[in-house]
Amino acid sequence: MPLYTFRCPQCKRTETGFRKIADRDHLPVCECAGEDRGIFPMARIVEAPAVQTDLPGYTSPIDGRWIEGRRARTEDLKRNGCRPWEGMETERKEAIKRAEAADAEFGKKIESGIAEVYNGMSTDSQRALQQL
Repeated sequence: MPLYTFRCPQCKRTETGFRKIADRDHLPVCECAGEDRGIFPMARIVEAPAVQTDLPGYTSPIDGRWIEGRRARTEDLKRNGCRPWEGMETERKEAIKRAEAADAEFGKKIESGIAEVYNGMSTDSQRALQQL
C-alpha cells in the first residue's frame, strides 16, 4: 500500500496515510476548526519519498577489499573485529570502559608481581618488611 499525503485547501492541514491503490481517489475530508468553516475534501499532494539508498562502493580502509552495500560493510567490520561509529557520546563511554578494564588488568599484574617478589624473598627479608 502506497503512502499518500493529503492537504486541506481551506486550513492547509496535512495528513499522511496508507491507502490501497484502488482507494487513492477516495479523499479524506477535513473538518476545519470552527463550525462556520464547514467540511472540505482534502487534496492529494505529491511529495518526495523518504528513500534511504544503499552505500556506494568503496575500498575498505581495514583490509583493502571492495565493499558494495550495507551488508558487505557490516560483514567487513565484523570480520575485522570493528564496530560502526555510534556517535561521540557512545565512543567516549566505550573509551572510558576500555581504560577502566586496562587499569584493572594493570592492577592485577602489579599485585601478582609484588606477591611473586615477596614470596621469593627470604624469611628474614619478609620479617624486615613487615616491621616497617
